Amino acid sequence: MPNFSPMIRAALMVSDLDVSRAFYEDVLGLGDVFVEGEMSEGNISEVLAVPNSTHTRACILKRPNQPEYGMVGLFELTNPQPEPITRASTGMNRGEVCIVFYCDDLDVVTAKLEAGGHTIVSPAAPLRIRGFVKQREMIFRDPDGVLVNLIEWDLSREDKPEKWPGVPEA
Repeated sequence: MPNFSPMIRAALMVSDLDVSRAFYEDVLGLGDVFVEGEMSEGNISEVLAVPNSTHTRACILKRPNQPEYGMVGLFELTNPQPEPITRASTGMNRGEVCIVFYCDDLDVVTAKLEAGGHTIVSPAAPLRIRGFVKQREMIFRDPDGVLVNLIEWDLSREDKPEKWPGVPEA
């Protein structure tokens, strides 16, 4: 079995690079640009399995002052633009990916999403599992419908919510 690194990035095909970049910078705080620009040289169309005529712009964002892991890569493909995925906007779809982040304040994010008219699939609520109440979580969609799950957690804590037993349900 080959060895694998932690996930480097999620690569998202977007309809408007500028709109998606603003969303991920504003809502998720991905303010550092790892790489950006036109991708017309080389064999990017072959790697992405799109026609040679496809024009590709990309921007890979990351958290400021953090390692180059867990990044979000935004790729705008035009001439031709790929067809959008058909999915239910209010729930989950089989085969759909949901990108997950820890966040220390879901109320601030909720306000930004509501102000921007974005789709909140599941508002911030405590996770109840196996008789315990755990951290709050929420799920929303980005401008192209990609699911984003935020887990509310104090980022300075050593432990992680997945390992925290929670408190007994009342």
